[in-house]
Amino acid sequence: MPIITSMKIIRHPRHADKIMRIEGTLAVGGVGGGLLLWTQAAHFGGYAFAAAAFLSLGGVQAGVRALRNFNRWHRGTEGEDAVLHTLRGLPDGYTAVANFVAPGTRSGDMDLLVLGPAGILVIEVKSYTGRYACHGDAWFTLYPDGSRRPQRGSVSRQLKRAGKAVAHYLVDCEVAVPLHTVAVFRAGAELELTRPTVPIIFEQSLCDHILALPAAPRPILATELEPLFAPAPPQRRTHLLLSR
Repeated sequence: MPIITSMKIIRHPRHADKIMRIEGTLAVGGVGGGLLLWTQAAHFGGYAFAAAAFLSLGGVQAGVRALRNFNRWHRGTEGEDAVLHTLRGLPDGYTAVANFVAPGTRSGDMDLLVLGPAGILVIEVKSYTGRYACHGDAWFTLYPDGSRRPQRGSVSRQLKRAGKAVAHYLVDCEVAVPLHTVAVFRAGAELELTRPTVPIIFEQSLCDHILALPAAPRPILATELEPLFAPAPPQRRTHLLLSR
């Protein structure tokens, strides 16, 4: 049984929360408004009825799309929270950073970072359910009939972009520490992996994976790295002197 510790957690505002509020409002407004307009369409005649029916159908369809987006983002945030809870099984000396955005980048926030003796670990969390295949950097959705559909995005490339953003940020801060990446899937996914270009593991193996990372050439304390990832950072950062 993992030991629950007082591992420090640094939280940043979550981009997904803003998206979920927008999509939730659109879902309620689209479906509710569309149904309300449909109930009133019977009182119209001719072109007015056709226009009201068209608008009500469009509103419902837009609301359903927003609801699907809301559910997708919600599953993602639940997965991030579950993995963050799993990280509490790490021993003392680690700090988790949630939803960090590297300054100067246009990409969204990163799911999780872990600061510790091995340096920095960038974690991409996926709450997929179903069957998926990875061939190098290409990802596919697998169906029961044996067919497969290429995914529009690549989990591997997404993780690489996040790792590169952190690496560039560390260079700007004049900090040299080892940087690692890993994609973490929850238990609802079945994966077929062929020559993946990034480490891919399941949630239950995350703590063991972190503890097995090689220690940095020189001792690193998570507390030394924390100022780099604090919320609302200043425009210019002074670099950390990790050597004593």
